[in-house]
Amino acid sequence: MTRSYENLTLCVPRGGPKRLSEGVIVENTISSPIPQNHVLIQVDKFGWSANNVTYGMLGEDTHFRYFEFHRAPETSTTSAKTHGVIPVWGFGTVVDSTVGQIKVGERIFGYLPFARYMLIEVDTKDINTHNFYAKRPHLPIDRRPYNQITRCNTDPLYSKETEEAAMLYRPLFWTSFWCEDWLHSISYRGANKIIISSASSKTGFCLALVIRRRMEETGEKREIIGLTSASNVEFVKSLGLYDRVVLYDNVAEIGPQDGTYCYVDVAGNQNLNGRLMKHLKSSMALGVSLGMSHMSETKGSIKSTADGHSKLEMFFMPEWMHVVRKRTPVTEIAKMQKKGWSWIMRDGSRWVKMKRSSGRDAVLPKYKDTLKGSIPADTGLVFSLWDNGVLATERAKL
Repeated sequence: MTRSYENLTLCVPRGGPKRLSEGVIVENTISSPIPQNHVLIQVDKFGWSANNVTYGMLGEDTHFRYFEFHRAPETSTTSAKTHGVIPVWGFGTVVDSTVGQIKVGERIFGYLPFARYMLIEVDTKDINTHNFYAKRPHLPIDRRPYNQITRCNTDPLYSKETEEAAMLYRPLFWTSFWCEDWLHSISYRGANKIIISSASSKTGFCLALVIRRRMEETGEKREIIGLTSASNVEFVKSLGLYDRVVLYDNVAEIGPQDGTYCYVDVAGNQNLNGRLMKHLKSSMALGVSLGMSHMSETKGSIKSTADGHSKLEMFFMPEWMHVVRKRTPVTEIAKMQKKGWSWIMRDGSRWVKMKRSSGRDAVLPKYKDTLKGSIPADTGLVFSLWDNGVLATERAKL
């Protein structure tokens, strides 16, 4: 039986980060029967944060290639050549399948498009009880974590009651979790003090959480310093994760003579990076770029500072995971992740208030608000392009 699925997709013009604000929601139709070895997933809801803004800003970057995971639909105004689609992390439901091992009605979590539907080809040689994988041969093998579609029925981390917290924290927390794992593997290059910019961001405070839990387990001692704006000071202090909170304008208060520093830049603010590196000089043993939460200040933030003293190393989770999987048994990785996930699920839900937006008319303005940095630090955003959150699968039952 032939069926049509009316899709909506947020498309952003190619041409650099400044064009993200020109994003538009376009309509296209997906018709059945879908091709062999494909599944059609209804994108029910997804989290939205500065992490997703980073995906958009690096969409055309030749290393990250975030716009190559989901093709922009071919319409009268958009195409894959002229527009990109920002990836999101969220939950969905399989509504059509030509893969025998994947049934209609399955609940999934994965790296989805900012859309109502996702049609993907499945790697039929890579399906198991817990996951299946989108087939994207044009991307490097270390992008495998992004191709993974998690089957909720067998996911030990899944709980229906914590779906919204999970899709908000899951990508951010794992980025921070595995960044700390890498930092610990190199002993922080000898640093005994860790500075985290954008300390109020979820990526920032998740990193602080994991560092603190590691120290509790190992007995190691490192001071965690959070950098933030005046408007977020009280929130950052309330988390109880940072030993010291310093305003961006007051980085001179951090004494180069007081220790050896590891700087993790989550903000992506070039001006801040330059001032801090110039101030710390040789006392900064390591600088790491982990995000770009300050959109307007990101250009060139990973390059050398003006005096050429130092530059930031980019941490990219899929590349580190490729290393981890080669040397760590799968069962051990699962244990690490289960323990880590319990940390953020225990505390994370009380740190943020969830705000939901449904339908194109509500979601598009909220999306543009995030580009201006106008979302409070204690807020978690949940988006759905379905009007009033009523999904097609639910309408069919009415």
